[in-house]
Amino acid sequence: MPLIIDRRSFLKQVGCAAAALSFVSNVRGDNNSISVALLSDTHIAADPNDRFRGFSPHENLKQTTKQVSDGHFEMLLVNGDLARQTGQPGDYAQFTGYVNALADQMPLVVTMGNHDDRKNARSALVKRSGEVEAVEQKFVTTIDAGPLKFVLLDSLLATNVVPGQLGNGQRTWLADYIDTQGSKPLIVFVHHNPDPLSDGALVDAQRLLDLLNARRSVKALFFGHTHVYSLEKQNGLHLVNLPAVGYNFADGNPVGWVSATFTAQGAELKLNAIAGEMRDNGKISQLTWR
Repeated sequence: MPLIIDRRSFLKQVGCAAAALSFVSNVRGDNNSISVALLSDTHIAADPNDRFRGFSPHENLKQTTKQVSDGHFEMLLVNGDLARQTGQPGDYAQFTGYVNALADQMPLVVTMGNHDDRKNARSALVKRSGEVEAVEQKFVTTIDAGPLKFVLLDSLLATNVVPGQLGNGQRTWLADYIDTQGSKPLIVFVHHNPDPLSDGALVDAQRLLDLLNARRSVKALFFGHTHVYSLEKQNGLHLVNLPAVGYNFADGNPVGWVSATFTAQGAELKLNAIAGEMRDNGKISQLTWR
């Protein structure tokens, strides 16, 4: 059964065959909105002293999870590249050490990025939530989030290979799934950026965009991978590139995460910069659904 969140309680599912557990959430208000901490590209290595471009992904995730814990969130979502390079068991042991306490308080959902390993991630993320969908060779999750539904796709083509791919099977499943959901707003998450012109992006990006643009119940596509924070719109579909928690690729980009409040009509996004370019820290953006 799908995971349903309301203002008093919600069911938590762990994996395909996990039992549903009921517990009280520290939800802020009514059932018309949901507050979500959006993270991406944490890049946690087994070595806690690992650094890249002068950044410490471990210290960044530690700071981020502290901020999330101090907030009033109803869900934690990490949009791929949980691990540093090749998705080793030690990477996920460190990652879960940071997020498991939060997963005891709220649902934790994740996508797979190009530096993740599905088998190792599944084994380590025992507190992940959501309904795992039957998409062959992919780790696809859906979660009913009160006024909306979140769809978390799997764009991992091969571990430590830069480009990503959904594949025909996943795209077919996605089209069928959306068409059976009625008018409830859907938000889609995928790790790779949907840039048809980039060799390092989602190789079937245009086919995904065509699929989503043709289905008005889909309101936004959130992605990571580029370590850039940006907001665009295509045919009324919002395209949100989440910043990286671990490090940036260029000095002009923030390192951090996004706090989001979703409703059936739109979303409010707040950038929480913790390193890198701090100029837009605290900046709030309003999205209105098509």
